[in-house]
Amino acid sequence: MQEKLQEIIPRIIKGDQEAFRSVVEHYQHPAFTLAFRIIGDEEEAKDAVQEGFIKIWQRIESYKPFHKFSSWMFRIMANCAIDKVRKIRRRNEVTMEEVSGKLQKIYSGDPDVTMDNKEMARMIRILAGRLPEKQQLVFILRDIQGMESPEVQDILGISETRVKSNLHHARKSIREKIDRIFLLERSRL
Repeated sequence: MQEKLQEIIPRIIKGDQEAFRSVVEHYQHPAFTLAFRIIGDEEEAKDAVQEGFIKIWQRIESYKPFHKFSSWMFRIMANCAIDKVRKIRRRNEVTMEEVSGKLQKIYSGDPDVTMDNKEMARMIRILAGRLPEKQQLVFILRDIQGMESPEVQDILGISETRVKSNLHHARKSIREKIDRIFLLERSRL
């Protein structure tokens, strides 16, 4: 697709909606996957993707062909998703007590009982949503989205060292929060 984009982008710049539609169709699923993993809500992720593609249409002239298009596109999508998360947080603040309560329902006190993967993933997303923005993005892109460090660097515009540092701090923070919640739950038994 990258080679094809060299032909398509000049057409999009000239206002060719069919050319843009082919880009949307090609990148819609990965864009949605990224937005959903950042936001955690299907409808909000769809809105963020739509906003992202509108921004791409409006800003296509700023795309530099020496950059990977998908990285440029993912940066825009990630920013739209983060903006959406900020709006959601203002509307719907999740407290640590709520997270703890949900984990308590899953964790029965028996150390042999394991948490359902879906519910654990949901809790991790909630905890990741409480991280500083860069840590949250690096964690989602690397550990949840499964991207390689060079692509994360391109999307976020940060160095390899910053990717590693933010990822380390994010993992450590999430692990500590989960450990504290489980310790608190065990002490209540």
